[in-house]
Amino acid sequence: MSAMKRSLLRLAEEKNYLAYYKPDDCIVNLAGNYDYLELPYYISQDLENEGKNIYPTNKEMLDAYVTPLFLEKAKLASLPVPEYYISNGYFEPPVILDPINPFMVRSRTVLKQGRHPTIARSITRNFTYAICCQELPPDSQVKYFRAVLGWSVSAMFRPAAEMIWKIFHMPLAKVRVIVQANGNILLSDISQLPFDKLSAREYEYLLERVTWLE
Repeated sequence: MSAMKRSLLRLAEEKNYLAYYKPDDCIVNLAGNYDYLELPYYISQDLENEGKNIYPTNKEMLDAYVTPLFLEKAKLASLPVPEYYISNGYFEPPVILDPINPFMVRSRTVLKQGRHPTIARSITRNFTYAICCQELPPDSQVKYFRAVLGWSVSAMFRPAAEMIWKIFHMPLAKVRVIVQANGNILLSDISQLPFDKLSAREYEYLLERVTWLE
């Protein structure tokens, strides 16, 4: 790690990852890990209780990391998402499976019939917890990009990154998408993108647009 990056991370930590974002006249929590009961969660909670305009809010944090809630919110905002359903074990490949339980976060992509009963038993913890099943369109690909305050290094994903900020108010996020054969992009899932994992180009973009709180 370079001396410049160490200095930046030290400054960000001193500021509790809080910065002012002028275009939306708001405070942004740039920690990138917004899990329930983690320190960034409490930092946003304190500012919300003070009546400050802080993003993401606690509700936005909780909703974003639960896949079916993320998909439903995107759908209500008229954003493109795959067909999906909730199951206690049954599913039809090809499909992306996301567990809905507090003990497992790893998703599975199942393309063919065969081992899906074993996979279902494993990902549902012996059919104890539900799963979110996203149908994969023919000839589609599962891809990921990183959203940094409504922007992505990859021009292909910038419209989707903009929506992640406008609709979900997530300043930093790793986003899973399904790219269809015709090039259309379906939002699929969102996960953590810690501040200290940003690339040099992402830091540059971000720091040109925010001001650290005093």
